[in-house]
Amino acid sequence: MNVIKRINNNAVLCIDGGGNQVVALGCGISAVPVGSELDLDLVDRTFYDIDPRYVELIRDLPEDCLELAASVADAARSLLPYELSPNLDIALADHVAFAIVRSKKGLYVQAPLAYDLQQNYPVECKIADFALKRIKTQLGIALPTSEMAGIAMCIINGAYASAGAARTEGAVNDENMIDQAVRIIERVTESSVDRDGFGFARFATHMQYLLRRVASGEHLESANLELYRSASTDNPLAAQCVDGIAALIEEAYGQDLTEEERLYLILHINRMCSASTTT
Repeated sequence: MNVIKRINNNAVLCIDGGGNQVVALGCGISAVPVGSELDLDLVDRTFYDIDPRYVELIRDLPEDCLELAASVADAARSLLPYELSPNLDIALADHVAFAIVRSKKGLYVQAPLAYDLQQNYPVECKIADFALKRIKTQLGIALPTSEMAGIAMCIINGAYASAGAARTEGAVNDENMIDQAVRIIERVTESSVDRDGFGFARFATHMQYLLRRVASGEHLESANLELYRSASTDNPLAAQCVDGIAALIEEAYGQDLTEEERLYLILHINRMCSASTTT
């Protein structure tokens, strides 16, 4: 394999003998000059067919989260009867890294759809429970059991992304709502959201999960009211965006968003807009 790009100290982008792009991980692997042949003894793990936006995301992901997520994704691929996206490893690592950040800040997600997930996706939930145990043993961080639902949804979304299934009416409606939400964000922040970027992919996934909860009549409990008020004060533009999105959802579903749901929207909007370009 020839190195064509340095991603970070422990990750490089390569081209193999068949002309395929490969992300290679290994301790200090970036010391190999671009254009040189990569010694395979230096490689701990490889990822094939990774979308370019996910390749860029690797730059900022902790290596221990990447290794853990890859092992969980390996287990998922061996246990599930359907194909999973090659991007799952990176998406799962990003989800785990963000869950750890939230946990350290005392932001705990309630999981009102956890029972439905366990009934409809029992294997995915068992894999998510396995992931929580690995996070505790390997990273020394005990995430709350409520995080199981988010990890399971990450795996399920990985399947949807690779299946190429026909879009249902509900999926089309979700896409329309997400598009309207993004246009609200662009108008309020006077910025352009990169719809090909990973920040948008995170936000879209969160919105899909939010819309499913709202459609089912479920809501997150407002356990983080003070944090919402603080986040709203510190991020007035994001809070204004959330007010517009909440009004959009109320018009479509006849239901208001709780402070907890608004808090997580603020967090996701900030993450997405951090890479936006001002118009």
